[in-house]
Amino acid sequence: MKSTSLQKTLDLQKGLFLIRYDSAEDAAQPPKVSLSVDPQSSGSVEFLLPPEVEEPVLWSPGASVVVRLWAPARLQVELGARSAGGSLGARIQSAQLSTDPLGLAALDEAPLDFAGLRLLGHLAGRGDTLVGLGEWLGGPMAPTRIEGLGIDWAERPQNFGVRHSVRVGGPGEPKATNFVELGGYSGTRGRALPLVGATFEVFGSAAQHYEITADAIFLGSPQMKVTGQRVVVSGPTGREPLVGLRLQIASTRAAQSPAARSVSASSSQVAASAGTTETVSKSPVRSGSGRVRVFRSRAGAKG
Repeated sequence: MKSTSLQKTLDLQKGLFLIRYDSAEDAAQPPKVSLSVDPQSSGSVEFLLPPEVEEPVLWSPGASVVVRLWAPARLQVELGARSAGGSLGARIQSAQLSTDPLGLAALDEAPLDFAGLRLLGHLAGRGDTLVGLGEWLGGPMAPTRIEGLGIDWAERPQNFGVRHSVRVGGPGEPKATNFVELGGYSGTRGRALPLVGATFEVFGSAAQHYEITADAIFLGSPQMKVTGQRVVVSGPTGREPLVGLRLQIASTRAAQSPAARSVSASSSQVAASAGTTETVSKSPVRSGSGRVRVFRSRAGAKG
């Protein structure tokens, strides 16, 4: 029996976004698209709706809604068929709205100094340990189970920040924490529960000109390296304890000439206009099949 609904999640950064119903496979009976906030993200999301509209529901292609986020959040996107066996094929786009899409204000700012940034890790048998950028918590020479993480930066500038969340292992399914910003802590202390994954993200008006690199080692797995404005690290199965972590932050403009910067800025503008496209099944699927194809641009949502 064919499903009459399909659910998808959409991860968005802090900011203002336009969610648009771009097209439907069945133009005569397009599926209804309902948006809601994941319970873990409640309180940090606001839908900006027209007068007398109470719920963020997109009824047909061309419809749109604006959503404002005060912190990274996850939205639930539910597609409902108009009739039994009806099409669930739809294309939803998200594009971040900005008063400075090219980040030109940041071009006039001095390079950031990360000398005072410290990564805090609660290590099994050793307690809280602070290291600088480029230095290991645990690591290849002294792998140690990491049970919690925090980032401190006393002289953080107003236009740049770093936030993170972790996945805590132990009995049962790993549990993900909400994002915390500088000065916050994620994980446990004194409970012998390892971290099995972590996400790091740079944000702020200057963030688009910087990338974060995370080197991570999970128990029994080779060292991995991930670079981007948002990076996620985890082991092959998502349950391996994190035993080594090193962070670095670098400017993406350091090796660019003025001409190269101009090309890069233009490309960024095109990507921002295109937004992020979620192509949700080109035909009805059985509930729980998970056959959902996702195509993401470099701007807008991340996940």
